[in-house]
Amino acid sequence: MKFSTFYFSGTGNTRWAVETFNAIISEKDHQAAMFSIDFGENLTDEHILKIVQAADCIGLANPIYGGDIPPIMKEFIDRLIKILKPVQTEKKVFVINTFGYVNAFGPNEMKKLLAGSGLVLTAYVNIQLCNNVVTTKPVDRELLNKRMARGKTELTRLADRLLSGRKRIKGHGPQLMIGAMIRKKVPEAIARHHQTLGVNMETCTRCMACVNNCPTGSILFDEGEGFTFLPGCTASMRCYNFCPTGSITMNGIYADPNQVPRYHGPV
Repeated sequence: MKFSTFYFSGTGNTRWAVETFNAIISEKDHQAAMFSIDFGENLTDEHILKIVQAADCIGLANPIYGGDIPPIMKEFIDRLIKILKPVQTEKKVFVINTFGYVNAFGPNEMKKLLAGSGLVLTAYVNIQLCNNVVTTKPVDRELLNKRMARGKTELTRLADRLLSGRKRIKGHGPQLMIGAMIRKKVPEAIARHHQTLGVNMETCTRCMACVNNCPTGSILFDEGEGFTFLPGCTASMRCYNFCPTGSITMNGIYADPNQVPRYHGPV
């Protein structure tokens, strides 16, 4: 079988999950490929259609932000549906979510997004790792390693179920009631997130890591005006966590990376 996964990863959790899943599939002598939906990848509609048609099963993988999937993944799913509608391609779909505290999104919400697309939700799993939000403590590596081990076990079960043609739908529970409430506020908060970002020019080396790695191309630099953060921001925290000098500010506050550690993902 051939599995192709379209994924979005903020600071590495989801990328690790998809890479781990692909390695498991390969060990079982099947094929697996992954495709980032970042702005810079320039996936054309024709390329996306070829990927879907050539695969036996399609994956969608992303982090969960406050009970919802990131805007960049919602936009991709809408685009995918428009691409597939004229050709009426029916495919099985599996979903891999990563989260830090609780996943309050749920498989029923995903089914709503896929409605009328010909994409049939066959599997939906949650992988708990560590959160990439601002923290004053270093990552608890022991806890992260335990969660990675549990994640690998879950991804192995997912692979086994998909290869045997069986479903694996996880994610139902009381946490979904919380999700229904916070989903009303999350889009508004993410839409405003770019307004909280800035750059401490005293420590910035103008390496352009933030500009080059923004998944939505929402950071611009001009010698005269400096850095500009645009509304297309999807709140990935990539610029904040991966700035080599920790120069990205939030709400005008510069946090010394020696005192406020940044999250660099599972590996």
